[in-house]
Amino acid sequence: MSQRQDSGFKSFTAGEAIPLYSRVKLHTDGTVLMAGLAEKSIGTLQTAPGVSGLPVSVKLRTASGTHKVRAKEAHAIAADLYSEAAGEVQDTAQATAFLEMTAIEAATAEDDVVEALYHTATGAAAA
Repeated sequence: MSQRQDSGFKSFTAGEAIPLYSRVKLHTDGTVLMAGLAEKSIGTLQTAPGVSGLPVSVKLRTASGTHKVRAKEAHAIAADLYSEAAGEVQDTAQATAFLEMTAIEAATAEDDVVEALYHTATGAAAA
């Protein structure tokens, strides 16, 4: 059955334990998992914490407004943020990373939760 989502938020089942505000990807079994370094995300987890097998809420990348996201390292305001392992973002463009967001606020250390704006489209992996 076909569905349509207009709110910008969608419920999924967590396929693993996922920290709050992690970038997530859609798995082939319909669950969400933490998006990795070389994986484009569908949005950010809004349920704390995402427990494997339980329902979670995801703010879709196409939702209006900004997102909260977990930082891998310190970065400045307005930094380009790239995909990183374990659902995080970083301002270092590794070879297989995707440019996904722009930082609205700075991070001072790993695991800081910061405000960011998704780009409307993600391009090819960084070279």
